[in-house]
Amino acid sequence: MTSGEVERLVERLKDKDAGVRRSAAEALGKIGPEASSAVSSLAKALHDKDKEVVFDAAFALGRIGGAAVPSLIATLKEGDRYVRRRALESLRMVGREAVAAVPALISELKDTFSELRCYAAEAVRKIGRAAKDAIPVLVEMLKDEKVDVRRAAAEALGDMGPDAVLPLGAALRDDDPNVRFDAAFALGKIGKGAGGAVPALIECVEEDTEAVRFMAAEALGKIGPAAEVAVPALTRALKDPDNAVRAAAAKSLGRIGMGAVPALIRTLKDNDVRVARRAVMALGSIGPDARDAVPALIELLDKEALCSHAAEALRNIGPDARDAIPALVEAMKDEKGDVSRMAAEALAAIGREAVTSLARALDKGNGHVRRRAVTAIRGIGKDAKGAIAALITSLKDEDEYIRFTAAEALGRIGSAAKEAIPALTEALRDEDEDVRYWAGESLWKIRGE
Repeated sequence: MTSGEVERLVERLKDKDAGVRRSAAEALGKIGPEASSAVSSLAKALHDKDKEVVFDAAFALGRIGGAAVPSLIATLKEGDRYVRRRALESLRMVGREAVAAVPALISELKDTFSELRCYAAEAVRKIGRAAKDAIPVLVEMLKDEKVDVRRAAAEALGDMGPDAVLPLGAALRDDDPNVRFDAAFALGKIGKGAGGAVPALIECVEEDTEAVRFMAAEALGKIGPAAEVAVPALTRALKDPDNAVRAAAAKSLGRIGMGAVPALIRTLKDNDVRVARRAVMALGSIGPDARDAVPALIELLDKEALCSHAAEALRNIGPDARDAIPALVEAMKDEKGDVSRMAAEALAAIGREAVTSLARALDKGNGHVRRRAVTAIRGIGKDAKGAIAALITSLKDEDEYIRFTAAEALGRIGSAAKEAIPALTEALRDEDEDVRYWAGESLWKIRGE
């Protein structure tokens, strides 16, 4: 876009026809920052008698960005209510580049019109922590008689960082559930720095409306390990009548981490399979720090409703789940659903200590088990040296998937698999194209290392 084209659009802002002025403002907005030379003309258009022109001019100034801020600040001081509202919307669009407008926005936060207070709070929120001077006024707004104003203040404080935690904690006791919801959401945005609000969030998880219970449970998870004191409440929330609350509680227990493990292990025995499933998933989210749950998870591999989730959790725990190897090898025999696939992935994640059992399964299992076993061995890679003999034998398996996966697995083992070179060379003549390809790739890797 050339400067001449911008100038022509600026001239059209003066046209007698409101439609022409409107289309000119809209076009300048589409140009964005490159139309910065039009800022003063667009600022004048904010006072146009046609409200649609005002709307399009405000949108254009917001799209232009930081260069429009001084003019928008001036408009806040001299415009009428409608024009100031549009200027506030423009500043919201500008976002972090509008930091110079913070003093003017603080003034708007105190305006007698609740609508303008809300728009100003939204603009402050978009600026973020650079607008921290607005925190005292936003805190006062949490006491406003208008629910919309209190909600806007809570939302804005969520972008102000840890300095806003205490007032947001107090807002969790607001009479209106929408304000409590927004306060919980804001604390979740603050995250790890919101530990001071944990007691109030616990109260919300246990006593509030469904939406607030859900958001409070979410927020506790985002706070993380500092919310460990909330583990009992979140564990009880796994039985909440609302599915979204149960899901949020499970996810948050996973985020809190090691401190939640004992309670989650106890919950695995819950009579409600949905509750137990949430606990298994939470343990899986915790990962290696959930190693103490391995014995209980092994037991669940025999329960149809929980076995795939238990295998997934064991996979996420990794090498420390070595005691589960026999049970996972047995689970690979299941030909229904995801159980055998997850069991194979868990054995691959356990790694070296699972190789002997996997090699045995590759030698002696049925076709389904051999497929799972060879896939797991491939996933282990260099540490699967103990499976080389079984992989060489598998290069002649009747199943082409097993043959080419065995060839690929030998390549991943690398130079330690040199004894497989004759078998791989013979596999170059295999009838299956994939087998030939992986035999060639693996020969290159084994010889090249």
